[in-house]
Amino acid sequence: MKKGCGAAVGKTNCRLRVRRVLAALLCLVMGSVLCGCGAPSPGETALTPSPPLLTPLPEKTGLRIAVASDTHLDPDNTDKSLGVETVYNMEILDAMLRDAREQGAELLLITGDLCNSGKANKHAALTEKLRAAEAEGLTVCVLPGNHDLGPLRQMEFAGFYAAFGYDEAFSRDTASLSYCVLRDELMILMMDTGGYAAGAIDLPGAATRDNNEAFLSETTLRWAEELLRKAEAEKTPVIAAGHYNLLPEISRQPGSGYYVENGERFAALLRRYDVPLYLSGHMHLRAVYREDRLTEQLTECLIAYPTGYTVLDLDGDALRVSPRRVDVAAWAAETEQSDPVLLDFAAWQEQAQYSYCRATAEAMAARNPIPERDLQVAVDFFYRVMRAYWDGSLPARQDELRIHPGYAPFFRCAEGYSYGWWLKDLIETASPLLPGYTLPSS
Repeated sequence: MKKGCGAAVGKTNCRLRVRRVLAALLCLVMGSVLCGCGAPSPGETALTPSPPLLTPLPEKTGLRIAVASDTHLDPDNTDKSLGVETVYNMEILDAMLRDAREQGAELLLITGDLCNSGKANKHAALTEKLRAAEAEGLTVCVLPGNHDLGPLRQMEFAGFYAAFGYDEAFSRDTASLSYCVLRDELMILMMDTGGYAAGAIDLPGAATRDNNEAFLSETTLRWAEELLRKAEAEKTPVIAAGHYNLLPEISRQPGSGYYVENGERFAALLRRYDVPLYLSGHMHLRAVYREDRLTEQLTECLIAYPTGYTVLDLDGDALRVSPRRVDVAAWAAETEQSDPVLLDFAAWQEQAQYSYCRATAEAMAARNPIPERDLQVAVDFFYRVMRAYWDGSLPARQDELRIHPGYAPFFRCAEGYSYGWWLKDLIETASPLLPGYTLPSS
């Protein structure tokens, strides 16, 4: 199962209690994404389903970059009876590529977990789609994630994706799949953070590890610093990207599944050279972390609710970061799809999300019983918090949610469960950065 984290969004330090229960939360959060939970029951209706929240983008005046993560492309995943977004992974990717082009993005960065395994047929399916996108004018640069190598080795991966970053790089690291590209006088450091099977490491200069944990080697750090020094001398703005995270507290805990060896050293390096933004994925949730002049933007899993990606606008000395939700139904109509789910995808997703909230609340209430009438309002509360979290309206709705009749019943049934800690933390510390924000570029 792919893990994810959502605690302490937008905060510099996670609370100790959140860290202690985070591992359990990850399984709960992602249960509906990769395990098939959350399918609507017959006749069940979601509460006030909403249309896609297509964030209005500012008028394009400079370089526009789309950033997607955790696409988990899997052409073999075709069982539509599962009732979760992952079975529509091919269609969601097509819809995102179309939307990125229509929004005027010139460059697309995909920050790892490109496919659902390191099998060659899945990478071949993805590269076919990326070639079609590039034929229509969208340049694509990819990074490996922890799911992308295994059967495939490092040198084979670079061969598969030669046209999607590796051949376009003006510098490549000899010790990893990291590389660097220049676009419109912007330097983009694409960092391979590893985390994949140790047996997949076959670059001649690569460091090896006995386990599969993420790491940045001494050689890779030296390579990155040389580029940052060059950018500083030439007054070239820089952003960086990788699959694993740097700033969340759990990424500093060995054995957590999120730890990056030398991750803190790399973050310090980015600060030393005034790099304002690091892009990552891996946790499957949208979040913003800020610590000592460095901001990290986590982009959510593309193929899970709410099928989102990130847009960067570089204009002069300003860098704006905005969320974007994919309108799958618009793509389906334009391409004359016949599947009714695709043609009304947002409503279908809302119903699946509501069903997941219900199933999770019922499971918690089995251990912490509450009256049926309380369970109903607890489910409604749960659903509304999760939807507000994803659409960015949570900061504006904190007071409303605190007085919701399901607030107390939910936390009674969630006692001892990770959702009990996490939702309270979300409501109390909702980050105003989620809808979009602007950073200085240097």
